[in-house]
This record gives sequence, structure tokens and C-alpha cells, in this order.
Amino acid sequence: MLTRCAGIGRVFLGSWLLLMAVASAEERVVMSYPLFSPAPTHRIVAVDATTRQVRIELAEGAMLSIPGEGQAVLVVASKKGGPLDTLVRVNVAEILEGNVAVATFGPGALPAIQEGPAVLGRPFAGLIGERPADTATTKAIRSLPDLLVAKAKPLGNGPGDFNPIAKARAAARRAASSNHLKQIALAFHIFHDAYGCFPPAAVIGPDGKPWHSWRVLLLPFIEELDLYKQYDFSQPWDSPKNLAVAEKMPAIFRDPAREGPPDTLTDYAAITGEAAIFQPGVVTMTSADDFPACLKTAKKVGFASITDGTSNTILFATVDPARKIPWTKPEDIVLDDTFPGIGKPAGIGAIHPLGDGRVGLFAFADGSVHLIADTVDTETLRKFLTRAGGEVVDSSDLSSGGGAPPGPSRPPLLKIIAADDGTLRLEVD
Repeated sequence: MLTRCAGIGRVFLGSWLLLMAVASAEERVVMSYPLFSPAPTHRIVAVDATTRQVRIELAEGAMLSIPGEGQAVLVVASKKGGPLDTLVRVNVAEILEGNVAVATFGPGALPAIQEGPAVLGRPFAGLIGERPADTATTKAIRSLPDLLVAKAKPLGNGPGDFNPIAKARAAARRAASSNHLKQIALAFHIFHDAYGCFPPAAVIGPDGKPWHSWRVLLLPFIEELDLYKQYDFSQPWDSPKNLAVAEKMPAIFRDPAREGPPDTLTDYAAITGEAAIFQPGVVTMTSADDFPACLKTAKKVGFASITDGTSNTILFATVDPARKIPWTKPEDIVLDDTFPGIGKPAGIGAIHPLGDGRVGLFAFADGSVHLIADTVDTETLRKFLTRAGGEVVDSSDLSSGGGAPPGPSRPPLLKIIAADDGTLRLEVD
């Protein structure tokens, strides 16, 4: 169970202080508030326009607390589904059981208050990083207008031109996707320990057609033993019995960056080909009941075959959503003369936005996961897809075009700025 405490913001803040921008001499930041979490930490669940009261609760999984009674600010979106760009001055009048707050707001804020995501808290005095992170005084918060709306900044045409919340969410999705690939790569290593060889990309059935995918073979090693036992290896993947199993796809095979309702399509594939780690046709069943015995009589392909080095050889990568591969289907990314590279439907998918471009995620044979930009040329990428090509490689070659993993970044920052005439405006930095 997560521990919530009013001081967690200060603890979290410490790692960001050196990364905060310093206000210019022309701007006087009177208050600021970092949006610590990639997702809104609170939610407005009820609004009474007559009494101008709003009921606010913690969002699921939020680590910040409901502030105590008194003056505070409520950050909301000016448009439904848009970024959090509007600040409302509120007074927390009552704390109810279950971390629910009842707050009142001024008449000028009524048009902005609606049910949905929000952030409730007390801003800090001045600009964070410019001075100690003291909480703004009650008098200072009370001096704020009922409502402040940040002026929208002009957007460019690149996919990296997000509002701060969207950018933070994209980073969170990349991290979650990276974790999925790390778990898959770990399962790959455990399989090798158990069988003394790599899992085949596809187990060929007695009819000469691909019957079973490596994703199914890895189920016992990703804590899905019960699902593995439901799968019938005496039948191909698209038999009625196995299609019923396909409806229960483990979440690890879905990339959090892909939008839409849950489905049974995978976002991760192995690199297959004669020159890749996953070589075709290494495991063939002689009869319907030849599994798992066929694994013991198969051609052994293990770590010793990766003479290019495990840190230089790619195992798995993201799939282009246009492929629409059912997770139990033995279909992957083929490394051959027609391999198109990254960012193409038949190649490696680049669905994660980063900066002004897009990146794909790659799990290497040593278990590490890297981001590679869709601007990396195919021939350079191909060197990292072969297991024994003997090419001279430099990992920095994969960083061209912004493909290197981003460095530390600070959370989006709300800044309340006072003009010379005393008027206030809101910025989201």
C-alpha cells in the first residue's frame, strides 16, 4: 500500500532543484507548482454550482496527499481532454473520510469547474530553484484571482511538440514499455538456462507450417504457467481451442504507447532470419504429440552463437501497429534482403514520440533496452540485428537523429508571474 504524506512533494522536489529554470529579470514569479506525476493526482467528482462547492478525491495510485483545510489551488484543464492549464483558487473547507476534500471557489471560476482530472495543492513561494521551496502563505494564495488560464504556446509540426502533461505521459509510457521488454528478455535468458538453448521464434508443425510462437513458450517464465497449461501444443495456434487461449493475452505483450481498448495484438516481435539470433526452422514437430520432446532434438542455438557480442545484438523490438499480429501467432520481424529498417510496417515499429521524432524500443541479448530513432539508416541498424556478422559497430551510431535515451528532465512547472502593474498571469513551463 502506498504511503501518502503531506511532505512527499518536498522530498521528491530535491532531485529536481538544479534542473529548474531561473526566471529572467523581467519576470517576477510569485508562486510556482510542479506537476510531479505524469498523470493528474486528483479528480473532481462533484460540482455544486449553487453553493460553489466542489468535491475532490485522490486519483487511483496517486502518491500526493489531500492538503489540509485552508487556502489552496486547483489545477484543471480549460478544455475537456486537454492539458492542465487553468488555476483556480479554492478554500478547502472540509476533509471527509477516504481522502476526499470539499472546497469552495469564487464566482469567477465557475465556468472552469467540471468533473474530471485535476491537481489540488498549495503552491510554493517564488520560483522553485531560485530560493528554498517554502509553501506560499495563506495571505498570498488568498490574493490570487478566482481564475488564471495559461496562454497557449504556439505548437510546431513535430510529434515532440506536446503540452507538458502529454510529454510526461509519453515518457512514462516509454519507461513502462522498456520494462516490458526487459521482462521478456529476462524470460529469454531463463529459458536458455532451462533448455540450454534459445527458444525458437516458431515451432514448425508436422504439416510444415508454423504452429507455435516463442511468446507462448515463454509463458512459464513470465509467471503465466496456468495460461501455458491451457494451451494445446498438439494443435496449431489458430485452432479453436488455442484461439480461446489467445483471448487472454498477458499485459506484458502490449505496448502502453498504443492507444485504444485492450485487444489480443502484440506490440513486440523477435528478429528472425538466418543471420539473426532467432533462426527459422530450428524446431520441427514430427507428429502432433512431439512437443516438448522436439525442443530436445532441435538444433541448439545458444549464447555461444552470438559472436558479435550480446550487447551488440538485438533480440526483440517494437512492431508497427499496422502489422496487427495476434500474440499467439508465430509471426515476427524478418531480417532479409527486403528488410526496410525502422519506422516501416514490415520493419521495426517506431510508435514512441521523443523530441521532434519517433523511436522504437529494442531489447538486446544482454538484457538491456535502448531507444533507437526512426532516422537511423537501415544498414547501420542491420549491423546490430545480426548475431555473427563480424561488423565493426559503435553504439553511438544508433543515437543519430535523437535516438539516444533522454537524460533527466524536470516535471512540468506552473508559474504565477506578476507584471509591473501587479496583474498576474499563468504559465506552464
